[in-house]
Amino acid sequence: MAAESQKDIVAFLASEDNHGGAAVRQIDTHLSHIFIAGDLVYKIKRSVRYDFADLSSLERRRRSCENEIAVNRPMAGAMYHGVVPLYRGPDGIAWDGQGEVAEWAVKMARFDEGGQFDELIAHDRLNDAMMRRLGDRLAAFHLDAERISDDGAAGDVEPVIEEIATGLQAYALGTERSHDIARWRDLAAAAYRTCRSLLEARRRAGLVRHCHGDLHLANICLFQGEVTPFDAVEFNDELARIDVLYDLAFVLMDLICYRRRDLANILMNRYLGKTRDYAGLALLPLFLSLRAGVRAMVLSLPSQPEKAAGRAGLYLDLALELIERRDPVALFAFGGYSGSGKSTAARAFALQTDHPAGMVILHSDEIRKRMLGEDPEKRLAEDGYSRTITARVYDRLYEDGAQALQAGWPVILDATFLDDAERERVEALSQREAVPLQGVWLTAPRSVLFGRIAARPQGASDATAQVLSRQLEHGRDPDDWAIVNTECGLAATLDCIRSLVGVDSHARQ
Repeated sequence: MAAESQKDIVAFLASEDNHGGAAVRQIDTHLSHIFIAGDLVYKIKRSVRYDFADLSSLERRRRSCENEIAVNRPMAGAMYHGVVPLYRGPDGIAWDGQGEVAEWAVKMARFDEGGQFDELIAHDRLNDAMMRRLGDRLAAFHLDAERISDDGAAGDVEPVIEEIATGLQAYALGTERSHDIARWRDLAAAAYRTCRSLLEARRRAGLVRHCHGDLHLANICLFQGEVTPFDAVEFNDELARIDVLYDLAFVLMDLICYRRRDLANILMNRYLGKTRDYAGLALLPLFLSLRAGVRAMVLSLPSQPEKAAGRAGLYLDLALELIERRDPVALFAFGGYSGSGKSTAARAFALQTDHPAGMVILHSDEIRKRMLGEDPEKRLAEDGYSRTITARVYDRLYEDGAQALQAGWPVILDATFLDDAERERVEALSQREAVPLQGVWLTAPRSVLFGRIAARPQGASDATAQVLSRQLEHGRDPDDWAIVNTECGLAATLDCIRSLVGVDSHARQ
């Protein structure tokens, strides 16, 4: 319901007469009244005061509107047009006039609500390319976001743990799930104690930044053909001044909840490929669990509809699942000639773990292009494949792999590994990090290799038939890696790899 002081404003914005005759749809949230008319959207802040947001004065609402424009400008600038006043004069509310400003509104471009990511995933239309683009955009945003320097309070998640547990006990779930809530609190608190020094080190290193803050699937859409996160938190800076991986964790948790770990894995690896924040993976189970816990708490609020209580229980189950112990860490190396299916097999095999978003995949082709400042899909000139650059690519492959292993994450190295020297370096990495290594050599008949290279679209690999010919001439198959023929398709290849390396299928859709 509109506050008494805003009733005439809400009535004005809800009238078709004030939008050129366009039909108006009104959406009310805890903090806003939103009016969708024609190609435009107007959003006014409700005159309310909560513990987390005070919008009780016109000046506070003006600042909140202006802040909404500012925080959304980096990723959704084309969507947000600006802040406009509404006037109260002798004849009532008007878009312009000589009277006093009665309210401030955020003016936005309308977007196709069918293009919101929660709608796309519900209709099985969210795809790999969208995840790659989202990973690129989020990584660029986080790398450029304002670093938060304070007394150490920003980014601290210990109060969040207590808030979630207390909230869950106080609301609907507390009566029937008290034991599970207490168990989650204990697991989360233990994880926090383990990660406390890393959290503090990341804060000192500038990885607590002014982030989006509310990055779930419903706050991401396709706008003018671009993957666009919008509706960033503007009403409470504390909720947005967080570790960058805690920001990423919300959308990853959403994808996992929808049983799309495949998409979560693509997003995680694309993001990490640009930021190289592999050391932070040690925090990801806790961050994911906190995001699920917050969702459970919100859905269990008394103000939520009765059916929400069942969903709250599902999110509590997910919060527990995300923070419980994982499979032992292992290192996998997928090698083979160009066209052998290394990258395709690696992406499929990455889900054969109970780590929430799957394994880390380090593709040598993508590393090479990132090192040279290019997108993974852009073709490089021939000098990008010099011996010097190739040596640097492998150095980074092992460096990033070590970081991820040390963070407790299973890793797949995806490269040709054509010579004994590089295979020996993989072995040395596994020994240095004290993790088991399984080398997998992907192969296929020569005609199949050449056919795949001729048929595949432009991607991370720039290999040509000439490159493959040189590889076949100079390369040598390993003696001690599992040999897998990929000629029979991905499903058979994956079954064969699982059988040879002794990994049970944990894959979940």
